[in-house]
Amino acid sequence: MIMKKLNVWLTGSMVIAALVFTSCNRDDDGPMMMDDSFYAVQLGGEARVTDPLNPGQTIEQGFLNLRTVVTNTVLTIAENEGGKYDALQPYFSVLLNEVGRGETSGFITLVLDFTEFLAEATGAKNFQYTGLDMEAAHDPVRNSRMNGRINNADYDLFVQAVVEGAAQANITSSEVIGPVGQLLESVREPIVQRADNEGLDLYTRLGGSGLINVADDGEPVRLVEAGYAPLEAVVTSTVLVIATNEGGKYDDLQPYFSVLLAEVGAGNLSGFTTLVTDFSEFLAQAIGSVNIEYTGLNMADAHNPAVNSRMTGLVSAADYDLFVEAVVEGALENNVPMPVIQEFGGLLNSEGLRGAIIQR
Repeated sequence: MIMKKLNVWLTGSMVIAALVFTSCNRDDDGPMMMDDSFYAVQLGGEARVTDPLNPGQTIEQGFLNLRTVVTNTVLTIAENEGGKYDALQPYFSVLLNEVGRGETSGFITLVLDFTEFLAEATGAKNFQYTGLDMEAAHDPVRNSRMNGRINNADYDLFVQAVVEGAAQANITSSEVIGPVGQLLESVREPIVQRADNEGLDLYTRLGGSGLINVADDGEPVRLVEAGYAPLEAVVTSTVLVIATNEGGKYDDLQPYFSVLLAEVGAGNLSGFTTLVTDFSEFLAQAIGSVNIEYTGLNMADAHNPAVNSRMTGLVSAADYDLFVEAVVEGALENNVPMPVIQEFGGLLNSEGLRGAIIQR
């Protein structure tokens, strides 16, 4: 999935906002004591220095160094020059889509949380990480900002981004990079939650839970999850392909949609909207969405006229195959890649789904 790059102005504004957010003076109460922590010895510790992007205020040197590395790391992944960090883009879908809309609060929070985690872990006394534990923070079910479960290869790539972010801050000494790498390695187990031979779910690969605006130009903003948007588009196209029935290609499917077609002919689009929403939500849940839940009839009841009054006949195997063909046509209209279409085909032709829908 190709993610939108940050433009120069927005990148600058995010950095300034993030740095200002954490640059307030902290009181230095109590007597001076010897501090031999990594934070003090290698990162600069509690020595107060001028915040370079917040004139007039000071910040601990150790925290400034960590914050700079974290900021560089996130921006390096987001900008993704040359596609180097393509594999990490899905995990940052929520953040990147926010930034694309000019919202930087999530960026600020991420930078602050990760910096405080590193500061506390390296021995800082004036900072405490209060966010989710590492397992929960990287579990999409418990953290709605996490999009997909990470595997070892992608975690290695993230560590590489941290090293690159440090180098951008002129921090290249093995005496610093080595221990930071060991720290990141120590939390690998709770963070890595997907087996190396297990692919990302399709919903995450379609964009996942990051919100995007799908409204046409001039219309009110309508934000939907990035993974849901292509599903809704394909379902809409599928229904329209069947309804318009060019060349009589879908004559055999017309009877099943007689209630819907009559409503649309009378200018009533409520049934059309409900059908598109229900089918889109069914697909979203089936391919891995953690936020969208299908609450309609089960597939057997939904396609049984005795239970569902909007269904006007039992579906045969031949007609179901024709419906799948219409879905493929709808997907092609929306430029869905063939490998993704084939995955959808596998879902639609799964034994359980076919068995529930085909009742004649």
